[in-house]
Amino acid sequence: MPTLYLNGYNTEARLSNRGIQVIKKSVTGNKTQRMMVPLYDLDQVVIAGRPYVTLSVIQRLAGEGIPVMFVSSRGRWLGGLYPNKNGHALRRIRQYQLAHDSDLALEISRALIMAKIWNSRRVLQRLSANRDESRLREQTDVSDSLSQLAFKVKNGTNKEQIVGYEGVASAMYFRRLGDFFPEDIPYRGRSRRPPRDAANALMSWTYTILLGEIDTAVRSAGLDPCIGFIHEIAYGRPSLSLDLLEPFRAPVCDLLTLQILNHRILKIDDFEIRDADGGTYLKKEARKAFFVEYERAVDRHFSAEKGGAHTSFRRLIRDAVQNVLKAMERKHDYRFFKMP
Repeated sequence: MPTLYLNGYNTEARLSNRGIQVIKKSVTGNKTQRMMVPLYDLDQVVIAGRPYVTLSVIQRLAGEGIPVMFVSSRGRWLGGLYPNKNGHALRRIRQYQLAHDSDLALEISRALIMAKIWNSRRVLQRLSANRDESRLREQTDVSDSLSQLAFKVKNGTNKEQIVGYEGVASAMYFRRLGDFFPEDIPYRGRSRRPPRDAANALMSWTYTILLGEIDTAVRSAGLDPCIGFIHEIAYGRPSLSLDLLEPFRAPVCDLLTLQILNHRILKIDDFEIRDADGGTYLKKEARKAFFVEYERAVDRHFSAEKGGAHTSFRRLIRDAVQNVLKAMERKHDYRFFKMP
């Protein structure tokens, strides 16, 4: 169990001499489930919504060096509690020195955006092949256009230019991606704050959970997550973590969203509209099924390149952070994940 998910107000977590005791009560309070989670099994903890977690649990997690991520009931990433074992001050000093290096920003932005467009194209190709739609005009057109945009990014001469290409590619990608959602949970275009339908709600929720994992990996490597390359520096924005999320959006988050909805793992009844903002959100009771599928997705072993060793998306996230360190050291033997 690399990740422990504590989900919602009817969940309690207490410290015991054997680890963390998790107590889950039914909505009516009549049924109680208990589970003991040894600390040595944990890589991280995700607290979603408002479960009851004792201070002794939080202190023990901090002492064991186990990061904790906090997510609101609306799928907003709130931040994290990270172990005080970050001794890489020199890395952060170097990062701050390079914060205004436009050449480095262009180099890393180009590599990340090329990987994002490539992965978006491959996702659409796989989805189309599964439906025997590879030769449809709408598929061949978007595939060719994304290929051309990736080439333009490769030869882009400034960051503003390649970010513009990325925006065009994303619009094309999402228009085609909408064709693969189920009829009862359609995708009507991207909406974020708030998400206006169930498709966007699940997509945003997935982005949030993966962003938290990336942010943890960035901090664990001794880097400042607020100093990015594609995303500009802004108060409270984890720019570097958002940068590294880009190549993983399509192959992890979007494919997982489609799998969950098309396989009816979650249905329209698993979402609710909240009067406060009119947004659509994943119900608390439905998060458990999501977390099961999410763990399967990020821990699944596969070969990232033909004939290559098996890896997982969690491993690839750590590799992406190491690639940033290589780029900061002016090493050019790095590349961000591209789907085979």
